[in-house]
Amino acid sequence: MYVHIGAGKILSDKDIIGIFDLDGKRFSDITGSFLKNAEKNGKVESAGEDLPRSFVLCEDGKVVFTHISSNAVFSRIMNSEKNLI
Repeated sequence: MYVHIGAGKILSDKDIIGIFDLDGKRFSDITGSFLKNAEKNGKVESAGEDLPRSFVLCEDGKVVFTHISSNAVFSRIMNSEKNLI
């Protein structure tokens, strides 16, 4: 199934490794280093122009920032799977 993560950006749920929150918490130095390396390697995309609330890590190493909360993205994945049953 495909998941809308904001601003017309759609990802296959099979490509998603993790959904990480950026809202209200400072992330660790390791996460910051990972995101800097991803940006340096051209692996960062943005789903929209709004301030990101979370990011999605894809199987190919791509990082997609989204203004949608990690809980909302997760709920969209779970709801798409329920519709298959």
